Amino acid sequence: MWQQEQQTDNSIDGILAEHQLDLWAQEDQAHVQNLSHITEIIMRGESWNNVQMLLPLLAQLSHDQRWLAWVAPPKLLPKAQLKAAGFDLNKIILLKPDAQHDTMSLAHQALKSGTCHAVISWFGALADDQLNDLAQAAELGNSRAFLIRHQ
Repeated sequence: MWQQEQQTDNSIDGILAEHQLDLWAQEDQAHVQNLSHITEIIMRGESWNNVQMLLPLLAQLSHDQRWLAWVAPPKLLPKAQLKAAGFDLNKIILLKPDAQHDTMSLAHQALKSGTCHAVISWFGALADDQLNDLAQAAELGNSRAFLIRHQ
């Protein structure tokens, strides 16, 4: 587990990343999919600037033969900033929800299709069945899901 803490008060502000499997380690595995294809990143605090800390990791994900899909980011970063962080802009696809496709369905399809090696999605809280659906889609598409949510 990795987190950044502010020294000025007792509140936690920054990023907390946990491998989703740890959350279900004590549950009955018959009810939970293998979640090894899922990494959940919990961003604490309101600041979008915390994403800056993730840019080197995310940039590495853009250097693969398959697409890196971004699903429903709350804010778009300038292309110049992404390029400066080391992103291959030719390997990134942005998927935006609309009236026919919500964040969950877009992430599910991108993971399952096999055309994306990694899918980064911005969600609120997800139910166990939703996590299981994403895990199954990632396994089918041989993809990795990175779920980013704010608390």
